[in-house]
Amino acid sequence: MERSWTYRVVIYLMLTVLAAIGLTPSLAGWFGQEDSLPPWFKKHVTRKILLGLDLQGGLHIVYKVDVDKAVSNKADRLASEVEERLKKDRKVSSVTVGRSGNDEITVQFREPAEAKKLDLNMMKTFRRDLFEDSRDADKGFVVLKVDSDQIDEMREYAVRQGVETIRNRVDKLAVAEPTIIRKGSDIIVELPGLKPEDFERVKKLIGQTAQLEFRIVDDGNEYMKKLSGVALTKKDAYPGLDVAHDGWTQKDTQAQHSDVYLKAKDRKVIEKFVAELEGENKVPPDHEIAFEEVADRDDFGAETQDKFWRTYYLHRRAELTGEYISDSDWNVDQQSFKPEVSLTFDRKGADLFEKVSGDNVGRKMAIILDQKITSAPVLEGKIGGGRARITLGGGSPEGMKQEAIDLVAVLRTGALPAPLTWKSENQVGPTLGRDAVDKAKFSMAVGSLAVILFMLLYYRLSGLIANIAMVLNILFLLAILAYLPGSAATLTLPGIAGVVLTVGMAVDANIIIYERIREELRAGKSARGAVEAGFGRAFWTVFDAHVTNLVAGIVLFSYGTGPIRGFAVTLIAGIICNLFTSVWVSRVMFDYMVGRKKAATLSI
Repeated sequence: MERSWTYRVVIYLMLTVLAAIGLTPSLAGWFGQEDSLPPWFKKHVTRKILLGLDLQGGLHIVYKVDVDKAVSNKADRLASEVEERLKKDRKVSSVTVGRSGNDEITVQFREPAEAKKLDLNMMKTFRRDLFEDSRDADKGFVVLKVDSDQIDEMREYAVRQGVETIRNRVDKLAVAEPTIIRKGSDIIVELPGLKPEDFERVKKLIGQTAQLEFRIVDDGNEYMKKLSGVALTKKDAYPGLDVAHDGWTQKDTQAQHSDVYLKAKDRKVIEKFVAELEGENKVPPDHEIAFEEVADRDDFGAETQDKFWRTYYLHRRAELTGEYISDSDWNVDQQSFKPEVSLTFDRKGADLFEKVSGDNVGRKMAIILDQKITSAPVLEGKIGGGRARITLGGGSPEGMKQEAIDLVAVLRTGALPAPLTWKSENQVGPTLGRDAVDKAKFSMAVGSLAVILFMLLYYRLSGLIANIAMVLNILFLLAILAYLPGSAATLTLPGIAGVVLTVGMAVDANIIIYERIREELRAGKSARGAVEAGFGRAFWTVFDAHVTNLVAGIVLFSYGTGPIRGFAVTLIAGIICNLFTSVWVSRVMFDYMVGRKKAATLSI
């Protein structure tokens, strides 16, 4: 008995000391005494209770994932693969493969007789992704559709991968324990502790799709010459719209290249003009008009502060995408002294880049980031080594540097599989959090004091034991929140409500045990016998009640989000600590009285 009691006391004291040590940084931070802690202590004890969005302020954003865009991207990649197989393996002389709608691929053979080369043997390669929807052998026209199971899989993947990509980006922001969860096709992002001045930058970093594409510019095309004529006749209807020419000399052959493009200071003017084109003037389905914002130049060729938007006539299908990027970094261009982002492709990407650049020497390649052309350099030769670079637009040096750093961050974490659409936003200020914490502290103080007074008045010395167990319960509970990773134990406002609830629960089990001890004393048992019988017979009643509540807490934690999850965390931790302190810690103190002190009576 003596040895068992001593061992238990030593173990409980060690747990109490560990709990106090783990809780010290949090308490010091709450009361503004963090600087007073010894350096050696702060070095070895770093974990603190992390406060949720509702307690310390921050940003709450809800994004909707454009899952249809993910499907169309998949269709584009399949169209590219079909065209490559037809030309490379089936030796088709000329074929045009494009996407129609989100999930439909059209294949037009110049020689209708060659349509038979798109047969069942070739379609076996794509049997998991595509099926033939219709065929017109006389016109050499075949329609393929993306399998419905693949569409569902892509939609699911777009949301799931979107969550992971956002999480990787947020990790680079050094935000303490963010919350990123999905709800249907929505993604909910909570960033506690974020400063208001950082809101816009963080939203841009999270929402940037980072879909990088390399497309060949179809310069000198007759369509753009025709379109420029239409634009000149309708200039009055589109204020600011104009036509300009571009020319350059191919480096190795000295061949002359020329191009015509539309320009305007307001991009929306050109977009409106293109959108309202009708009939034969509409943009062909296998091409696309993209935009770049460029600086105007003076008579000496120097850049000015004035900027305008210009068009590029591109092939719709990308020759190369950012999915082949293995690394990225930023540096300063030694000629322009502007920040730029360098890219390194993986082996397959390097081979593709070398092939595309070799096949299109003398033409321009547009580098497109999130549907905006960042630059369109002339390919002066085959580019090996798998490296490319992105030049950034104008602005302040510090702003351009931050833009380069952010772009590297999103490229390293990968592109979002589909664009995000902002749905709602809630900016929580730190004042609300401080008020909530102050009120929560007051409610905890009042609730704890009421429980302490009741137990002392009703059970006297035994009530003191229950109060000690309650204090240890709260100590252990808060220590668990401090030791656990913040993703599992972030303290929220409902979580504080769970702590307050634990204060009441802390003495509930003691009351059940005490009433059982009273019955044993009235039955004529000694103090020691009543304690043993009371704890022994009440244990399973207390245990069953705690297990029932624990199951409810686990369900809330598993299926709840946000505030519900925060409440469940403290509820589960409180139940475990309560069972430990009310049964085992209280029993040690009673054993001390009736065993070592040999008390003949109990104040209960």
